Amino acid sequence: MIALIVAIATSVVATIVYFVFDSQYWERRGIPQVPGKLILGVSQQLLKKSEPRILVLKEWTKKYGRTYGFKEGAKNVLVTSDPELIYEVFVKQFDNFYGRRPNIIGPNPDKDLQVNLFESRGPRWKRLRALSVPTFSVSSLKKIRQFVEGSAISMVDIMEKRHGDGAPFNIHPFFCEFTMDAISKLVLGQKETTLFENPRIRVVQGIFLRDFDHPIVHTAVAFPFLAPTIRSILLRLDTAISKDNRQFRADIIATVQNRILEREAFPEIVGHARDMLDMFLDASVESEEIESHDGFKLTEAKTTKTLSVDEVVMQVVIFILAGFDTTSNALAYTVWMLANNPEFMKKCQEEIDECCQEDSISYEDLNKLKYIEATCKETLRLEPFGSISNSRTCMNTTTVGGIDIEKGTWIEVDAYTLHVDKEIWGDDAEEFRPERWLEPGFHVPQHVYGAFGGGPRICIGQRLALMEEKLVLAHLLRKWTIVKANPEQKELRVHGAIIVTPIEVPVRIVPRD
Repeated sequence: MIALIVAIATSVVATIVYFVFDSQYWERRGIPQVPGKLILGVSQQLLKKSEPRILVLKEWTKKYGRTYGFKEGAKNVLVTSDPELIYEVFVKQFDNFYGRRPNIIGPNPDKDLQVNLFESRGPRWKRLRALSVPTFSVSSLKKIRQFVEGSAISMVDIMEKRHGDGAPFNIHPFFCEFTMDAISKLVLGQKETTLFENPRIRVVQGIFLRDFDHPIVHTAVAFPFLAPTIRSILLRLDTAISKDNRQFRADIIATVQNRILEREAFPEIVGHARDMLDMFLDASVESEEIESHDGFKLTEAKTTKTLSVDEVVMQVVIFILAGFDTTSNALAYTVWMLANNPEFMKKCQEEIDECCQEDSISYEDLNKLKYIEATCKETLRLEPFGSISNSRTCMNTTTVGGIDIEKGTWIEVDAYTLHVDKEIWGDDAEEFRPERWLEPGFHVPQHVYGAFGGGPRICIGQRLALMEEKLVLAHLLRKWTIVKANPEQKELRVHGAIIVTPIEVPVRIVPRD
């Protein structure tokens, strides 16, 4: 009996000693460390919808410096806004950092069948990306412009009918409706405009606005070996964390299956892609072996041009999710910036008047809207709301900037701090000034502008996003001037555990003089 008690006591002490030792991981390496709780680390501070993760990192940077670390449950996380270190991770040592930071309750990117382009890594990522790149070529964008413009014009028409009287309203839902309508046409071949009639919007918004500050999530963070079991349970239960995700995935699976049946009934349509789903199905096979990424090197990796049906489903899922939330938020922030800076809005309107003479705005005319594009980029510089994607997993133990990085360590970029670094952007770094992007000789390296990520994994859809933004802004501002509903309001209230999303963007639209 005494021996058993001694054994239990020894085990308890050993466990406590281990967690205490592990909790000081970065301190032992001479790196500033955010203090956290034993076992959980700082996870309870980073998973709240009410306090977006990337804004918390911004505040910690002020306290701990350009590069610091913390424990997020069992994981070692290094956060940086150091341009040289970022270049090393995202570009120079890409072969050691080719995986994103995984979702702790997401699929296993190396073993699960249903993994998308965003989550995948190694040869599988390279294969999925190679298959997706043609969708976003200039020739493809020219073909789909008309469908995007149709959604933009319908959105502006509805906005005029509902709010053309100058009364205050929240403009953000209109941009959500637009992006869902446009991406549904491009990915799923939706024929008609379904603004304010598409049930997918509520479901997708629920996915992005989940609150991960939940005991079951913290358990998965603290004990990663339990994550697969927890994920399996969540996928079977209608919890606040998983309900919308389950519903959306079931919807897409049914859509893909129906399209497969249609192609079997009408084989003549195979090979003549009408949308992204057709394109992916044209490349699909009965099954696709999941490539091993051991020893992955970007320049040496060989890829096939095939997808499994599971991968088709997940490609559709990620393109709808990414195409919906990012562009709608970008438009919301841009309009808010312009409402706060009417002199810049007037310059945008003057450019539209000069470059867009016809009712329909061609792809060539869109390319002439340099000031509007600069405005969009400047907004994303000051509001890099999706920069949670600027993360990497260390795939091979290495040294970066004199810091030893162990395999499995997560690297995150504090883009909010990086984007107002005066050494990069100048003394007016914190000011909204679109002209900086048009000044002769102005150039910033790709890796210090994190709005679309950086390195080989830079966002594949950035050209589509900018095309959508410019089309909406051109059609909106050629008719209306946007004014803040409350002249005294300076900042937007935001939330979101994944993306920093405005809770409301209160404005008025008034006819142009």
